[in-house]
Amino acid sequence: MNVRQLELRYFRNYEKIKCDFYPNCIHVLTGKNAQGKTNLIESIYYLSHLRSFRTQSQSRLIKDDHDFFMIRSVMESHQRKEEVRIVGYEHEKHLYRFNDPVHRYSDFIGNINAVLFCPDDLSLFNQSPKMRRRFLDMELIKLSKKYTWTLNHYQKLLRQRNMILKKEKIDDVLLETLTEQMIEDQVIILNQRVYFLENLMEKTKKFYSYFTSEKEDIGGQYLTFIELENIRENLKNAYVRSFHRDKMYKQTHLGIHKDDIDFHMNGVSLKDIASQGQKRSFLISLKLALCQIIYEKQKEYPILLLDDVFSELDENRSQKLISILPKTMQVFITMTERVNMDWFRNHETKIYQIEKGHLKEVNL
Repeated sequence: MNVRQLELRYFRNYEKIKCDFYPNCIHVLTGKNAQGKTNLIESIYYLSHLRSFRTQSQSRLIKDDHDFFMIRSVMESHQRKEEVRIVGYEHEKHLYRFNDPVHRYSDFIGNINAVLFCPDDLSLFNQSPKMRRRFLDMELIKLSKKYTWTLNHYQKLLRQRNMILKKEKIDDVLLETLTEQMIEDQVIILNQRVYFLENLMEKTKKFYSYFTSEKEDIGGQYLTFIELENIRENLKNAYVRSFHRDKMYKQTHLGIHKDDIDFHMNGVSLKDIASQGQKRSFLISLKLALCQIIYEKQKEYPILLLDDVFSELDENRSQKLISILPKTMQVFITMTERVNMDWFRNHETKIYQIEKGHLKEVNL
């Protein structure tokens, strides 16, 4: 998958910019801080996820003195080009494919697949379980329409069940019906989450070995409220046991909406034992493993976005990272330091200078 053309209007510090990019190529975005390097990567991420990785406020994406932003791109997938466009306002966004409106987010997400590494991603290991569930959900949503529908349906059922529990007089029959439907949804969600995580960690271990000479045993365990054998039966038994407690406290206590992932090293939670360098190497390996899963499922690599990836990697690890990037993957890398072209000698690479929202290709 490649971004062949990108056009921004009133997005962050960009007034108007239109640029062409090369397929299956590493694009190195250089420049001082606050010039627009990360903003450009953010626009590609937004096309993939319909959200920013830096803010929850859409209004902050709009350039000062304007009331909307526009991101337009010509994407190439399996040698087929498609034009996509997003127009964002303070509280809403409009989506287009080939100039035709797209009314459901689920019909847009997944058509463009971008994987991001940024320094803030290190919080994945330390923040609440919600962040780790979101990580799983966002990737599975892009890979599986069935997962997307099932997760949305489960969340709707959960809201309905909680509303019934809050009523003064509870309809036990309706409550049981909703619970049965939630169980069926959770069977699908749990199976997909567990399989995805196992596959992801198997690949992460292989990539991690490139970045360390130590024999560190890393992994990730899915944590849920039941044993993962005989899932349907265990779910039924768990809800039977929780039935009276749910009615007493007027909320649903059990469900995949409370699950977590324990990333660990040598049998100890990563957040308690790993150094910042180990966490960064783990996270980079995780993102590369994710790219490999996407390739195996979709028969092409996603776009890889690496924001400030070299800031805490030594020269040896930085060079190893570039050396293992697939040559058929389009990559965007931001950096403030001078580019060491020796790292890129085996890859087609283009260098760009970004200054005050203007991008210029630099001749090597």
